Amino acid sequence: MEYKRIFKDGIHLLAGKMGVVALGIANLMILSRILTTEEMGKYSLFLMIVNLAIVIGLDWSNSSVIRHGREELVKRKKINQSFWARMYIFIPVIIFFTTLFIIFSKQITTYIGVSRWVITLVISLFIFNGILDVICSIYQSTDRMKKSAYVFFSQKLFCVIFTLLLVFDVGKPKLTLVLILINLSFLLSIIINLLRFDYKKILPYMFNKKYLKRIWSYSWPQLMGFPGLYLVNYIDLFVIKKYSTLSDVGIYNIAYNGFINVATAIVIIQTIFLPLIVEYRAKKKHDLIRSYAKKIPLFATGWMAMAIVGMLLSPIVIPLIFSTKYVASIPSFNILLIASIFYLVSICLLPLINAFDFIIYSQAINLITAGINIIMDFILVPRMGIVGAAYGTTIAYFIRMILSIILVIIKKKKMFLELS
Repeated sequence: MEYKRIFKDGIHLLAGKMGVVALGIANLMILSRILTTEEMGKYSLFLMIVNLAIVIGLDWSNSSVIRHGREELVKRKKINQSFWARMYIFIPVIIFFTTLFIIFSKQITTYIGVSRWVITLVISLFIFNGILDVICSIYQSTDRMKKSAYVFFSQKLFCVIFTLLLVFDVGKPKLTLVLILINLSFLLSIIINLLRFDYKKILPYMFNKKYLKRIWSYSWPQLMGFPGLYLVNYIDLFVIKKYSTLSDVGIYNIAYNGFINVATAIVIIQTIFLPLIVEYRAKKKHDLIRSYAKKIPLFATGWMAMAIVGMLLSPIVIPLIFSTKYVASIPSFNILLIASIFYLVSICLLPLINAFDFIIYSQAINLITAGINIIMDFILVPRMGIVGAAYGTTIAYFIRMILSIILVIIKKKKMFLELS
């Protein structure tokens, strides 16, 4: 019965994530043809700024609702105490970052290379993305995996449809129009999800100081570690811009977006198993926790085989999809596929680490990994160009994998991974 449940949720999450990946590639394929490499560079920097704010401001407390919300659901059939406790963190952060964006609007838009009014698109995308993340987290914590699977799929679908319309525009597409359409895709997805949302799970409003302390205790270590995770993801673009051109940023962004889409598929493992392991822990089903851990080598072997196939096909697929303008991104993409193997092992271990509240350790690993990535990028990019950035990321994710394995080995008794 348990395997049937996991399989059912997994099928929907796989469909949703693969759909997001496919639509993301389709969107990137369209953009690579209607925007110049320099405009693609500006587009990359725009998303880099927004994602920085999301990771530092919002993502670090997302999983707290999944961790404590699922536990509350098992006990009370609601998650209103966990949800409203998290809102006491979420809303002030939204206000704080919006204020920062307004104060530093000139510096931000100058760095991206766009008009100053585009800061309104940065702010709106930050808020819309945050709201959609909240909706997705609530679905996952309330055992609505099927619904959570298609939250960002709907957003990507709207985005591709809107972007596709630009292909038929007789005039030259504007980068700012692309950014407006991205915001509109998020807004429509939010509206659709709110219309079919089960408000009974988060109502009535209830403030519980104990839950606020739990949410904060679980979240604050991630406040330190999530920026490190972001740096691993985007320091490459920052360093390439420093030592090279916007066109190089755009070229590398094709390779890196391919890696991000691959990573999106890998995160399915965390999405499925974190709530389940929390539930297994609450119900003392330790044998199921051990069963999951034993399958990690099998996951890694299967992914390694797929990564090798991807490396063999990339010289054909990348020019075919994105045009010959981006042939230079192929070596970087192949190196990042190697990084994805290390990333997968780390993600497989993450549900165990987070479900047993070893958050501070996992976030320390993120910071260490980020530090290594920064050092490697500043050493390798000036000497090797964009390929050096890919090598820096790969080294960083290898270190992250090793440190995650060491942590699980040290804490395996507390995770019930060995018989007492």
